[in-house]
Amino acid sequence: MERHEALAFVSKLYDHARAGHSVWGDKLLLRKFLGQCSRTNSAETRNGYMRELRHFTRWREANYPDLLLRQIDPHVMQQWVDDLRQRVDAGDLKPNSYNRRISAVSAFYRWASEPARCTTTGVPRNPVPPRCLLAAQKTTKSVSEEDLAALLSVIARSSVGNLKARRDYVLVKGSYLLGCRVSEISRLKWGDVERLSHGGQIQLFGKGSKSRVVRVSGDTMDLFESLGRGAPSDFIFKGQRPGTHLTRQAIAFSMRKWGKLADLELHPHRLRHSHATHAVRRGVDVFTLQSTLGHASSATTGHYVAANPEDSSSLRLG
Repeated sequence: MERHEALAFVSKLYDHARAGHSVWGDKLLLRKFLGQCSRTNSAETRNGYMRELRHFTRWREANYPDLLLRQIDPHVMQQWVDDLRQRVDAGDLKPNSYNRRISAVSAFYRWASEPARCTTTGVPRNPVPPRCLLAAQKTTKSVSEEDLAALLSVIARSSVGNLKARRDYVLVKGSYLLGCRVSEISRLKWGDVERLSHGGQIQLFGKGSKSRVVRVSGDTMDLFESLGRGAPSDFIFKGQRPGTHLTRQAIAFSMRKWGKLADLELHPHRLRHSHATHAVRRGVDVFTLQSTLGHASSATTGHYVAANPEDSSSLRLG
């Protein structure tokens, strides 16, 4: 920070204090940021920032327990970045995870150092070093249709007389057929699943609380209803406590468990990626696929979907 910038910041702090205002502490600072980090008030976005910021604050507590978040300077921040790079080099942290962590902390400090609130947060500038992100390719690979069939066969054999395995069979196959995010399948309720004269439709609530309707086949409807329909307000994949649903972590754990039994690396996003890959191979056009997956679409995409509301990539896969 230039000398004149530092003097201006200190002057603002002095005027702020004279007016009777106090600088936010760490807990209030984090709470305020998490309350404003999502333009659409998405719980998934808040939870994502919370996870990454928790990693950073734990590092700060282990290495600089006497420093407040507003006191972290570029020198200290560079040490944190270097520690993360060492973990990447050692293979303990993936480049994508490194970039996500850096981006979250940088977003937090950019927000805190904005002129309109810097005198309240006490953060003069973003201390994260510029241009420290890594070039990282997407590493998610689709599951082959043969491996997917073998996986479902393993779960099906275990589901005889096993209610939990039967639930997991529907969870895994349903996630693949819908191509949905883990947050969408976890919160699915029976009221969102509607049978029609030809198949059915399932309403999903995605990022930013945006909803979309996915047309599905009769077989896919049979798959979900094999669990036994509950009340419209009941979650399909229930948690351990009454009125709750399976968490992202619980779903990921179950999928990893079944993946190991089938000698396969499995996680929720891989099923979504596999849905997209297999659908394209079967000739699904990109506009229909974007609508089914809930990706941001162009005006052309919106016009195409509006003209063909009876189609979805889910219908092509099941």
